[in-house]
Amino acid sequence: MATRPMPTGFGSFCWQQLNTTDIAAAEAFYTKLFEWESTRKDMGQWGPFAVIKNAGQDIASLMQIPDSPDTTGSQSHWLSYVWVQDLDASFAKMQALGGKAFMAPTAIANVGRFAVFADPGGALLAMFEALPPIDTAKPAPTGPGTFCWFECTTREDEACIAFYTALFGWTTSGMDMGPAGTYTLFHNHGDQVAGLMPMNGPEWPADMPAHWMPYVLVADVDETYARVEACGGEGCVPPTDIPNIGRFAVIDDGSGGFISIFRGE
Repeated sequence: MATRPMPTGFGSFCWQQLNTTDIAAAEAFYTKLFEWESTRKDMGQWGPFAVIKNAGQDIASLMQIPDSPDTTGSQSHWLSYVWVQDLDASFAKMQALGGKAFMAPTAIANVGRFAVFADPGGALLAMFEALPPIDTAKPAPTGPGTFCWFECTTREDEACIAFYTALFGWTTSGMDMGPAGTYTLFHNHGDQVAGLMPMNGPEWPADMPAHWMPYVLVADVDETYARVEACGGEGCVPPTDIPNIGRFAVIDDGSGGFISIFRGE
């Protein structure tokens, strides 16, 4: 977990999407807080949709959660995408390993295909297969306002570690957190690609579901956190030091879309 570029290629995170109950409010919040640029696009059946740029580079999207019986009561949430070479094979493998299908492989015109699933602990994640030509060596965006880390928080840590290492070929190493247990680092071809935090202790309410949390790199965690309410959001976890790693905080974008901010040492 650092301020260096995130790894790229198959098995790495390639996109972030906020599925939101209020796309206009989300645009206002994130463009103010991170100085992101938002451009609306016509995605047909997908409804209101916007592409997010940071310093001129596409990094994420916002999509209005459709108003339907299937989405009644849905809360805003960030959905992370992992790049795979063969979506159909990966989706079948996910199911064989005990994952739950939420959306079968689906085409995105002129872009590629994606699928959504839940891991054994219930955390949602997406897989993406791009249309050719494909450049697996294209570097990830860097600098303030870019996504710099991805973290699975779960009560089924052993099952999820086994699941993701088998699904994506990730390897692992551990960091001792004392009473909080072991923080697992996932590696993709030797590079740190994500982490897994066991939901142990009273700081994890019983009604908080397992989830994947994206982190955005900022120049100053305290300064950014201090502006959250003025931008229309709410602070959740105040700026906190991670010994020998950096400093982070967790925020709510105002509609229940949780995201973390981070600055490395």
